[in-house]
Amino acid sequence: MTHTENTQAEPAMHAKGVIGAHSVSGDIGHMRDEESPLLPRPDAESKKALKSVGTIIAVLLLGEFISNADATLVMAAAGRISSEFNRLRDASWLSTGYTLGVCAAQPMYGKLSDIYGRKPMLLLSYLLFTTGCIMSGIGSKMPLVILGRAISGTGGAGIMTISSIIITDIVPKREVATWRAYVNIAMTLGRSLGGPIGGWLSDTIGWRWLFILQAPFLALAAVLVVVKLHVGESKVSDAEENKLGKVDFLGTALLGSSIIAMTTLLDQGGKLFPWNSWPTALFASGGISILVAFVLVEAFVAREPIFNLRILRRTNVPTAYFIGALQITAQLGMMFSVPLYFQVTQRASTTAAGVHLVPAVIGNTMGGLLAGMFIRRTGQFKILLVVAGLVASISYVLLYLCWNGNTGFRESLFILPGGLGTGIAAASSFIAMSAMLPPEEVAMATAGYMLITGFSMTAGVTISNSVLGMEFQRQLRQNLHGPGSGKIIERAMADTNYIKHLSGQVHEIVVACYVSGLKHTYLVSLACSLLASFSGLFIVRHQI
Repeated sequence: MTHTENTQAEPAMHAKGVIGAHSVSGDIGHMRDEESPLLPRPDAESKKALKSVGTIIAVLLLGEFISNADATLVMAAAGRISSEFNRLRDASWLSTGYTLGVCAAQPMYGKLSDIYGRKPMLLLSYLLFTTGCIMSGIGSKMPLVILGRAISGTGGAGIMTISSIIITDIVPKREVATWRAYVNIAMTLGRSLGGPIGGWLSDTIGWRWLFILQAPFLALAAVLVVVKLHVGESKVSDAEENKLGKVDFLGTALLGSSIIAMTTLLDQGGKLFPWNSWPTALFASGGISILVAFVLVEAFVAREPIFNLRILRRTNVPTAYFIGALQITAQLGMMFSVPLYFQVTQRASTTAAGVHLVPAVIGNTMGGLLAGMFIRRTGQFKILLVVAGLVASISYVLLYLCWNGNTGFRESLFILPGGLGTGIAAASSFIAMSAMLPPEEVAMATAGYMLITGFSMTAGVTISNSVLGMEFQRQLRQNLHGPGSGKIIERAMADTNYIKHLSGQVHEIVVACYVSGLKHTYLVSLACSLLASFSGLFIVRHQI
């Protein structure tokens, strides 16, 4: 972008009193991007504004913590829940249902929060999440529990998206990465603590309380939002126009349907149906066709698009989306494979294997905080996007070279750089995406960013699982021969617990084959991370 283009973008980005088409009441109104963070400010005013921002973001943290803990709470109890209904094969749908709800609802929250206001949409998100939790907790049949998970997903999408939008509304651009780091800490703590808490609750008072006990905490979060969260109202008044008429229902339905089709394909392909089957062809062709229809509707039909395609022509937006997606895909692929590695090579329990993910979680937190401090001090983000992928790549190279089946404590720390690089990339790509956008497009672009990263989580797990399965099977057929080998291969492919109970040379061969399969997943993560780092070179440098 030329200097002229930059100067033309500035007035739109720094419009006085407007951020994301919303004003923020109280002292937050003083914290605008048109005020350079480098200019001195009276101490009393600065402390008062900082306290107001801190209060608002503290209110958001409880909802972020609960919504992220929910995912691992359910993972810990999925087997017990599905077994109670004699539907063990459907256990994965407890997570898939939630994911589908998130992906279907996430695109609409940006636009709807512009129309109806941030606060009402956040409260609606809490209501949907609570309704889904109660439905899952009292569900008498497995389909009702899964439906409750899907409804919770529609609420979880709003909690994640609206929180990110509010931060961009109230915080100067140099400060966004720093404050988002605190939100990331809440999210990380939720994901980390959810599993142990979920296992303990399901073993003591029953799995239904996993869902029901979330309701009072969500009610508390909603009360805090009502009392403490003071943000501006929507930019569309009732007198001006019917708000409901500004909602792009057709575009929402098409985008949601396309995402559901593609997410179902990625999540269930190779499990519920083979990759080379007619359901695969149906979901793939249907998802792509519906997506094309969505693009046509948004470009030529919709009066108020749910996602205006011109955002993708804005400087840095598509590149930031791409980098964020690649880094999330890389890390989720690694985090999927790490517990499996320790379960197979060291016969570790599920809980013990999960503990080995802690260094990556710590790395995420450190990366977000470091990126926030760097951007706050320098106003630069391009160099971070290039460095982030290189830092994360250190983990994938070390895992490929050193994780050969006999991993000690020191080698288990090799996943720390992967978390560190992803944390840096997550903070920096969000800033790169939003830094040069006009205020009225920030909310919509944020919803798109959250959708892409959410979809990438599913993609990362699915790609790693597929690569692992194909290479593991190839290695087994190449190295395991003799009577009964076919049955061993079939059972080893289906259940890691079966591998634990093997002994002698057969166990050694199967473990070696599994480690070889895992090494290929590290190469996939390495390729994604290096491609993300290379893509960072195409980010337009912009001083914020």
